[in-house]
Amino acid sequence: MRFIFGILLFIALIAAIFANEQTVKVKGQVICNKIPVRNVLVQLRETDTFDPDDTLAYQRTDKDGNFRLTGTENEFTPIRPYLRKCHRLTDIPIPKKFINNDEYVLDPLNLNGYEYTEICN
Repeated sequence: MRFIFGILLFIALIAAIFANEQTVKVKGQVICNKIPVRNVLVQLRETDTFDPDDTLAYQRTDKDGNFRLTGTENEFTPIRPYLRKCHRLTDIPIPKKFINNDEYVLDPLNLNGYEYTEICN
């Protein structure tokens, strides 16, 4: 048992030493019938395989429905970021080319046709 624990600890230590800091930036707007929606919670998250996904940043939309998020994560492998609109738990993948690169600018996120109820934590 100690041997297995030692191996797992060694692997975790190596992963921490060789982890790369990776940053992703995203901005966009939330609308409903072409009208900006304020106070919608938007989260920048990162997919993890063996543990719960990480929240890198979060924000509520401003009076014009706009948001801008920047998140950084130290990972051994490339991060898999996505944007979560906490309205019907809509997840939007962020292309890999925007990691450690330019800001990802989304088309407006339309809430049209949904009853606005926030269900995210």
